[in-house]
Amino acid sequence: MCEGEDATQLIIHFLEYLRKREKRFEDYIVFDFGGNDELSGFLSDIRLLPGFDIVKSITIVRDSEVDHNKAIQSVKSALGKHGFPVPPKPNTIERGDGLKVAYSLFPSLSENSLRGTLEDLFIDNLSEDEVDNLLFDINAFLNDLKSKGRNFTWFHKTKLHTYFSVTDKFVKMKTGQAAQAGAFNFECAEMNSLKELLENIATK
Repeated sequence: MCEGEDATQLIIHFLEYLRKREKRFEDYIVFDFGGNDELSGFLSDIRLLPGFDIVKSITIVRDSEVDHNKAIQSVKSALGKHGFPVPPKPNTIERGDGLKVAYSLFPSLSENSLRGTLEDLFIDNLSEDEVDNLLFDINAFLNDLKSKGRNFTWFHKTKLHTYFSVTDKFVKMKTGQAAQAGAFNFECAEMNSLKELLENIATK
């Protein structure tokens, strides 16, 4: 269960990437639960979905945003409110009533959560050769605009989409689409941590 379209598409393409290389990860279905304030409502209805009776595990993936502790409490509160097992921290598995539950937070996707979002993870793990030189120029450009009074509420999002806009390949794409097109390094440590969680929740 993913927060928003970009995270949903990223996880779909990640699972496709894993299936091609390891011939597993076939029994996963990816849902977009909407914004973070919509998670509770999604959980309240999920048991009504056709086939839910055979579901063995649920993993929730969302952004930490500006306060990762607040994000953790928000997920735990939504799970507890609707009678689901409540893991004590990210990337741990809680069992109950035949169902296993876990959650993971961008950008770290590990037990050691950090503030930030999917875009923070993405911009730090671009696959293009010598991308650091381009990012240096993008930072200089955006910082120049800031010095002239332009404010960026979501600097990481602005930085990532500025990068997309100066490439021929990704200029018209959303984040999830760019991941599918090869802009993102799925072999980074963070995605390997998520892969381990998905393996463990399916087998242990």
